[in-house]
Amino acid sequence: MNSIKSILVTSGILLVACSESPMEENLPNDENVTTASMPMSCEDLAEISFPNTVLTSVETIPAGEFEAPTGGFPGFGPDYSVLPSFCRVVGSIEPTSDSDIRFEVWLPQENWNGRFMQTGNGGAAGSIVHSSLVNPLMRGYAVANTDTGHQNGGRMFGWAAEYPEKLTDFAWRAVHELTVVGKAITETHYGSRPELSYFVGCSTGGRQGLMEAQRFPYDYDAVVAGAPANNWSSLMALSIVIQTNMGKGKLALNKVSLLKEAAIASCDALDGVEDRVITSIGQCSFDPADLQCAGELTAQCLSEEEVAAAQAMYAGVVDSEGQVWIPGTGPASEPLWAGYTNPGFMIGTNFFQDVVFEEKSWDPYSFDADNDMPAAADAGIDIIAMDPDLSDFFGHGGKLITYHGTTDGLIPYSNTLNYFNSVLKTVGEDAVNESARFYLVHGMDHCAGGNGAHAIDWLSALESWVEEGQAPGVITGTHPAPPPGFPGSENAQQFTRPICPYPEVTTYDGVGDPTLAENFSCQEN
Repeated sequence: MNSIKSILVTSGILLVACSESPMEENLPNDENVTTASMPMSCEDLAEISFPNTVLTSVETIPAGEFEAPTGGFPGFGPDYSVLPSFCRVVGSIEPTSDSDIRFEVWLPQENWNGRFMQTGNGGAAGSIVHSSLVNPLMRGYAVANTDTGHQNGGRMFGWAAEYPEKLTDFAWRAVHELTVVGKAITETHYGSRPELSYFVGCSTGGRQGLMEAQRFPYDYDAVVAGAPANNWSSLMALSIVIQTNMGKGKLALNKVSLLKEAAIASCDALDGVEDRVITSIGQCSFDPADLQCAGELTAQCLSEEEVAAAQAMYAGVVDSEGQVWIPGTGPASEPLWAGYTNPGFMIGTNFFQDVVFEEKSWDPYSFDADNDMPAAADAGIDIIAMDPDLSDFFGHGGKLITYHGTTDGLIPYSNTLNYFNSVLKTVGEDAVNESARFYLVHGMDHCAGGNGAHAIDWLSALESWVEEGQAPGVITGTHPAPPPGFPGSENAQQFTRPICPYPEVTTYDGVGDPTLAENFSCQEN
């Protein structure tokens, strides 16, 4: 949109809110927020005009009475009954005539910690992630989330086919617009601007966090970007490679667990502890060819075609010149490949059909990296968040924590490793040591879950870094014991592990209880 500033004087309060423009995208925080002088009640917020914004609902939610709308991000939901009383602001931002960036801002009625947070999305977004607002609100944050400008499940791109402005909203604009409006609402309610602002997300949310640091480096003081989908077009192509190498005479769905168990059997013990977690991943030389049937095809071996299909998925997206557009996923990640074969989550196929080629009949089995990757990269350029130059973000004191699970079968951990190394090369080791950390979480699946110690409090590590000057080093992670009655719970137990900053790796000391983090140390390979 064009550079627009809305100024409104209401009840003695001067509001100045700036919306995005090319000239404004690199302005410091204090030039992109409102200026208020006294608190305002929740209900009175409904009378305030914010730039390009319509507030559809403003209400005080009594403690324990929030009822989450149906739908939203899939997964186990939180306990909303424990929420304190908060001011719920619901609205839409319309920076263009095609935009409808729906959002919610939750403002704690008591014990606001003076901070603003925006949380991220998953997949292709399309809904408010209410579950992501719960923990920040409980910790005293004013917290916001957006559907990124379209109302659809997080797996399709039909909404983008004829509305390029909506694709821009999804790519970067919605998150930035909500940053500006969310801070303005927060400041208007409390009568003072947030002292600090954080962005926290995983998957698409990780991409959104990196995009903010790259494109709008002054929006946030710190970012947690987990398993980022930042190499977007190439990731969509990888999902097609996985989809088309499973089924139809390729790798059978019932063989992914066979591959995982074989990888664990081959590489688990390399680190000195047999715990179903491959820590010495660099030394893991598992080859699916080891499972090729010597005779008749059975459920316990792979055909020649299945071996070739598995090898293609481990390789990633590679063209005839040997260029690796994105690496494949690592050993023990194989069961998550099945997600890309689910008709409800063929996100890459939909992206290529609706955005890259704008042709619903495009056949994913026709995918050819040589011909299709340049077109995909061009079509998805605004969604890609691979710029390694974070000097402006680091320059104002911005902090970045990024992490990735090694058994993530949806987004390859090597992509995040490659990106972090590109940041090191671009801005230098000193700047990165001062401002960024990358953590490989061995045995963690996509954002959470898996055989590793995947329960990790990233936010506390970020808070200590920004607010107390304690740079994060080793963070303790927990593998929670499953609840009684959960499949496999009778043989599973809780354990803890140190989560080491890259390039260090969790290493067993050789003595002591291997279920306790204290008996491990962090060492460089």
